[in-house]
Amino acid sequence: MTDYEEMELGIDALHTDLSEEALKEAFKGLNGIHGVRLVRAGGAHIIYNPLGITPEEIRTVVRQAGFAIDTSQKTGEL
Repeated sequence: MTDYEEMELGIDALHTDLSEEALKEAFKGLNGIHGVRLVRAGGAHIIYNPLGITPEEIRTVVRQAGFAIDTSQKTGEL
């Protein structure tokens, strides 16, 4: 059985359908990602397998998709 972990990230400029689609697309097909649920308050709840991807790699994917991580919000592993 795989043990998944969860994390939440506050993401700046995640307020339109287009930006939400861009973020979902960035995670599509990535090894270790089990699910991504976008939160209307400007963030994402991510379920991942730590054997396939690390929290820092997840943050890198978000940044490479053109988004800034909002460090003023509570973020990190749950």
